Amino acid sequence: MIENSKETLMPFDINSPEYPQDTYIGRVLNLLKSQNPFNFYLPHSKVMKAKDIVDTEIRLAKELNGSEILYSPEKIKEIRIAQSIVNSSFHPETGEIVPRFFRLCSYASVSVPVIFGMLLCKPTTLNIIFWQWLNQTYSAGMNFANRNASSTLTTKEILTAYGVAVSTSIGIGLGVKALLNPLAKNLKGPSQIFINFLITLSAVGSAGFLNLLIMRSKEIKDGISLIDNEGNDRGKSKIIGKSAVINTALTRFIMPIPPLIVPTVLFYFIENNLKKRHRLVKLGVEIGTFFACLSFGPPIACGLFEQNIKAHISGLEPEFQNLKDSHGNQVTELWYNKGL
Repeated sequence: MIENSKETLMPFDINSPEYPQDTYIGRVLNLLKSQNPFNFYLPHSKVMKAKDIVDTEIRLAKELNGSEILYSPEKIKEIRIAQSIVNSSFHPETGEIVPRFFRLCSYASVSVPVIFGMLLCKPTTLNIIFWQWLNQTYSAGMNFANRNASSTLTTKEILTAYGVAVSTSIGIGLGVKALLNPLAKNLKGPSQIFINFLITLSAVGSAGFLNLLIMRSKEIKDGISLIDNEGNDRGKSKIIGKSAVINTALTRFIMPIPPLIVPTVLFYFIENNLKKRHRLVKLGVEIGTFFACLSFGPPIACGLFEQNIKAHISGLEPEFQNLKDSHGNQVTELWYNKGL
């Protein structure tokens, strides 16, 4: 199909990512587009209009069955913007719209007051319990709203994972506070923010790591499905299941670092150098810093590992060693989705 235009036309495939997935920068850019925090503020009508645009392009691609589609750069840009809105607002498997406060694009805006409380409130026992509970409750809501459509987790298992995450974050937060109490007594003013940083990073990182291990424990036990180059499911691999879950859990541990360490260092210098009469300026800088770090932090962490990963047959279980494709050729590689 060719769009009628005097402009230079370019090939376009709605099913291909905008940026290459085999490079770290490409993966980060794709994630930034799909988690665009400004999409959180779009009215429902604009979100649904974007869905119509993307659905139309997907239907067209199916109808043309591989035939080349040529569009102007402006048309491609319009579709990619719509695709960004859809990816950040709809469940990728069910196609249903996700509740606004649990969409991928909501994370930065909703998390600003939470991170604000964890970093800047005095680290009393009550404050640690409240902010860690609130953070883990929101994280549980995000995980549930964006869970895999084929998830077989029972309500009991979901509540268990939530309970472990909350108790772990609170327990570690209070434990780190107790360990740092001798040091905290010698710190005054802005320096105390570093105590909050260590408490929050230890609590949030550990809870996120353990929560994911529990939520995806069945993938470690039963394995992850492997797909060949023809799209056929060739069975589950426990080796790959363990690797995928551990890599994703490490990502969850790394994810809080950018939104925590950058504001901590910046706020230390702000408190030391910005006079009290500039409170509004100070507040604006703090909110802007949190928002920026929460926007870039998850893509930077999640981009460390590819989403769809190639597995070489030689590193898999014996049952995968003698697979043949539809043409009778030896299968040498399979693919799997690591998950987020």
